[in-house]
Amino acid sequence: MTPDGAEIYFGVSIGGRMMIMETKEFDGVWTEPAVAPFSGRYLDIEPAISPDGERFFFLSTRPKPGQVEKPGWAYQDIWVMDREGEAWSEPYNLGPPVNSEAPEFYPSVTADGTLYFTREGEDRISSTYRSRWIDGAYAEPELLGPEVNCGSNRYNVYVAPDESFAIVPAAGREDSLGGTDYYVVFRSDDDTWSEPIN
Repeated sequence: MTPDGAEIYFGVSIGGRMMIMETKEFDGVWTEPAVAPFSGRYLDIEPAISPDGERFFFLSTRPKPGQVEKPGWAYQDIWVMDREGEAWSEPYNLGPPVNSEAPEFYPSVTADGTLYFTREGEDRISSTYRSRWIDGAYAEPELLGPEVNCGSNRYNVYVAPDESFAIVPAAGREDSLGGTDYYVVFRSDDDTWSEPIN
């Protein structure tokens, strides 16, 4: 959702296709949800708008310039658009160091521009990384500690805009109620994280 609460973007899966939908509010009335102009051709999902409303991140399988189109989940990168008046710019690949040869997905961004995201390893185990926004560029991502990367697998971590806490969907913990549970971890001023709470 945009900070003014007037635009909502959400992912849907229909018949094996994944796309980002949009609905907008005008004079108290919401438009009929429709496929967002930038979506519908590739597998797009997991929209995340920065707290200041200036950047729009999402997972896409679209090829980068020079890459050959491939079906399915061949490419999994984080793409971004910039706010331009009432619209969004053309999507562009976030590039390294955030994106790599591994699948990256589920962006979550803080008020200072720090990006949290999931990267899948060769063993298909996913881990949460954090990349700081420094001098107009993303720094080398850091693998977060076992409090955030808890359980036998975890993915799609949401971080609060002030970075005070994160919601971690995790599997394989002894205190699980079954399957994947949601856990909260709190971040201290010294950048340490609390133990996960179911």
